[in-house]
Amino acid sequence: MELTAIARGHLRVKVGAKSVTVYGEAFLRGYGSPDFVLYQNSIEMWDAPNDQEGVTPAEKNHLVQFLKQEFVRRKMFLEIE
Repeated sequence: MELTAIARGHLRVKVGAKSVTVYGEAFLRGYGSPDFVLYQNSIEMWDAPNDQEGVTPAEKNHLVQFLKQEFVRRKMFLEIE
């Protein structure tokens, strides 16, 4: 897995030949807020061209665990809702 994008309103993760957009909200650092709030319910479908395929609960769990570890590695605070 690879975190390929961190934007103001989403993260993009590449998993093999597929990718998924995970929605959330980025915040400014240093104000006591998390760096990013991830909306776990937004992880539903893979991005095109695999957009007819749903993300399984096991894949979703694996994605969330990966993002937790990746944010720790980057010394960033991730909050999951």
